[in-house]
Amino acid sequence: MVFALPLLVLLVAGEALVRHYPNSYRYKAEWMDAHADSVKALIMGASHIYYAVIPDSLKPDAFNLSNVSQLYEQDWFLLQRYGKRLNSLQTVVLNIDECAPFDPPMEELPEDWYRCIYYRLYMGCDKHPLWSRYGFELSSHPTFRRKLVPALRYAFTGKATIDCDSLGFGTAFVTPQCFDSVMMQRESDIAIERHRCKDWTLVDNNRDYLFKIAQWCQQHQVRLVLITTPMWQGFYSKIGQRQLDVMHHLAQQCVEQYGATYYDYMCDPRFQGTDFHDGDHLSRQGAEKFTKILKEEIGGF
Repeated sequence: MVFALPLLVLLVAGEALVRHYPNSYRYKAEWMDAHADSVKALIMGASHIYYAVIPDSLKPDAFNLSNVSQLYEQDWFLLQRYGKRLNSLQTVVLNIDECAPFDPPMEELPEDWYRCIYYRLYMGCDKHPLWSRYGFELSSHPTFRRKLVPALRYAFTGKATIDCDSLGFGTAFVTPQCFDSVMMQRESDIAIERHRCKDWTLVDNNRDYLFKIAQWCQQHQVRLVLITTPMWQGFYSKIGQRQLDVMHHLAQQCVEQYGATYYDYMCDPRFQGTDFHDGDHLSRQGAEKFTKILKEEIGGF
């Protein structure tokens, strides 16, 4: 116990330091706590829309509440959490892509399960008890180690950066200086294989959460806009057709049953080269172009 006590103190101090370090989850929760009643357009979904829609260019009262690997389950939780305060809400913009219907629960994502910790600690998602692996930053050793040095620096200097701007848009993807099609195809092939559906039974769970969001919007007279963001042609040309058919079918069901609108920009030829950070994510340049297109073609923002 004597030898273990210093180690325990260090671990507790490390946990406190890392929790205190600013992150996009805490920032977005605090922003919504302060401004939910004034939001008119809410952007939700995963990384495809996190790095694609710039609220400041869309309309003054828009906010991007999406995050990397965010599933419809988390979108539904956030909509429920803030729903009673969204008195000014007019539009929900929701990402739908080729992998969204087939994603397993976040807890089962091999590379992203640790994000459950962030929804538990910083966004109030009470799906898991605090005294569980999802209640401690320490539970994910690799991410904890990556954050420790910046957290120490922040404790002494008060300086930190988070991967989103003041209205929630993801800022980690800058515009590349040049476009390497060979490297882009190589990385796209890896991502496509990672996103390839391996369990078709997962569709039911994701569909249920998607329909809950659509039904909530219908009941509250909020316009639901489903969007498939642009992808590089070397990426979308290799996506399995069956997967795309399921995605389009779910989007069409939302249109027919809940009055949603759907816009598919996946194969949009206006996006080329340096408009992309990788095969299925836009760069900053691409996001600026895409947000302008949304404002002009969809309207109501």
